[in-house]
Amino acid sequence: MNTTKRIIHAAAMFLCMGWFPTTVAFAFSADEVLAPDVFAELSETGFMERSYYKKKNVMLELTPETSLSRQMATFWPEENDKPTFIAEDLYMIDKDSLGGKDSVSVDRISKIMRSVSKMKGMQYYSHGEKKYETLYHECHFIKGPNDRTPVEDDTEGNADGKVMYCMQDDNSFGKINYRLEYHQNENEVNVNFVNVTTLRVGPIRAIVPGNLKISFVIVNCDDEILIYMLVRSKFPALSMLEKKMKESFSARLDAIYEWFKTQFEL
Repeated sequence: MNTTKRIIHAAAMFLCMGWFPTTVAFAFSADEVLAPDVFAELSETGFMERSYYKKKNVMLELTPETSLSRQMATFWPEENDKPTFIAEDLYMIDKDSLGGKDSVSVDRISKIMRSVSKMKGMQYYSHGEKKYETLYHECHFIKGPNDRTPVEDDTEGNADGKVMYCMQDDNSFGKINYRLEYHQNENEVNVNFVNVTTLRVGPIRAIVPGNLKISFVIVNCDDEILIYMLVRSKFPALSMLEKKMKESFSARLDAIYEWFKTQFEL
């Protein structure tokens, strides 16, 4: 039997006997999914950010070249007016700082990203108050877009295709309901938040339903994980709102990143 036939025969035997490794992850390295200049800077700093206000035809600069990252980048309905504000954050974390490769898996990342109730009490830096404060006084899944009956975290199995709703009692914006859409494959987990209730800044209806989209994708690479965060929002073009929104969203992304890291210590 020649070499090719032996390989085919062995593969067929594995399949027939149930030994074929169906859960193998085909991970890639960070430099394969990032632009060379982005990878070079990220390797030095561990963090990069970009933000755009009232800029037309924004070209995202930090998006990893992975399937869920590309899909996430298009998560803004064409029928909506263009966002007023866009921000990108990109982090790279060495797996050794999270307990090593054995501690990091897509399944564990997926479970963390669905542990919404654990966000209650998380801290953030308030630029207005110039100090650390509680970001979410309450945070939990709810029954539906307009039903705030608490629901337990759904962390079992694969997250792909799951759609859920949550309520966050935000320190600055009050109680907000979000629709959460999850996607998962062998190397990535993605969740997209869309507001289904209005965000207010004092008496101002700052962001109406559907005009705030906060997206996260965590990419499981060989030696690191990449965390890409993307915020897109449309709000009235008022100078007071520009400063408020930019500082608020930046602080929240930083806080969620820190919260995500601490979950590996639990």
